[in-house]
Amino acid sequence: VRKRGDRWHVRLQIGGQRIERSLGPAATKADALDYEARLRRDAVAGKLQRAPTRTMEAALVRWLEGEAAQLKSYDNLVSKVRALEPHAAGQRLDAIVLVAEEVKAAGIKAGLTPATVNRRLAILRRVANLAHEQWGWLDQPLGKRIKLLKGEKTRHIYLTPDQVETLADHCTHAVVAKAIRLIARTGLREGELLRADTIFDGCIVVDDQTIGGRPRLVPVPADMQDLTLPLGITYATLRTFFEKARTDAGMPHVRIHDLRHTAASWWAQAGANMAVLRDLLGHANMAVTSRYAHLSTADLKRVSAEVLAGQKRVIAP
Repeated sequence: VRKRGDRWHVRLQIGGQRIERSLGPAATKADALDYEARLRRDAVAGKLQRAPTRTMEAALVRWLEGEAAQLKSYDNLVSKVRALEPHAAGQRLDAIVLVAEEVKAAGIKAGLTPATVNRRLAILRRVANLAHEQWGWLDQPLGKRIKLLKGEKTRHIYLTPDQVETLADHCTHAVVAKAIRLIARTGLREGELLRADTIFDGCIVVDDQTIGGRPRLVPVPADMQDLTLPLGITYATLRTFFEKARTDAGMPHVRIHDLRHTAASWWAQAGANMAVLRDLLGHANMAVTSRYAHLSTADLKRVSAEVLAGQKRVIAP
């Protein structure tokens, strides 16, 4: 009997059968000990039933309807789960490690980047961990056996203002073109942009919470003061017309999330410090924001000039 997170778990093995059950969040240690004793009595009496066989599809649906529904990138996660569906269809949940290897092999064969494959594997790993630690759907911690691909590289693709305009100009959907310009100027995530419906005091109110529980506010771009929300498009529309625009513009390597990185790069180059970037981008901590530190050259140039001036004073006759 042990506690993981806010739940008590009971694990025992009887006659070669490994049994693990998870109790509700209101259960106490005494409840768990009582439940363990009851399981043993049922096993001796031949009344103990095996946990029902779960499918991968059911586990993915439970994750999407539960934990994933609270995440900022939900729409993006749904698209990744769709990519997993051909591999998960008809599979038992306890085969998730083999499915992960199949996803890995298929991704490599299709020429996908390690980062793309790893985002899909990360979903399978998370589902396996939840199924074992919280849901009681798996008797073993299979998530630990799902290994990510090596060689993943951090993307550093930042567009110039002219490149953003070229991309937007090649978009045949007027609202999606506006969304392209807006993401590049505000750094909003796709889901945040699609859900945004309020402008307050010249700022877009983002429906997540910053540290301290305060709403996150992102200024409306100076050249888009006539902006009205919501935009009124779906995730599928945004993706479809963006991908067509990038192909037509000769930028097939550009991803929509690169527009968010682009906004951060423009702010950093304009002199915004890391704390301001963190708040604008809605990062949970400074460690995530630090990926843009190399773009903030104003302070580097100032310090370098001051050091050089000091050296000149020291060696002056």
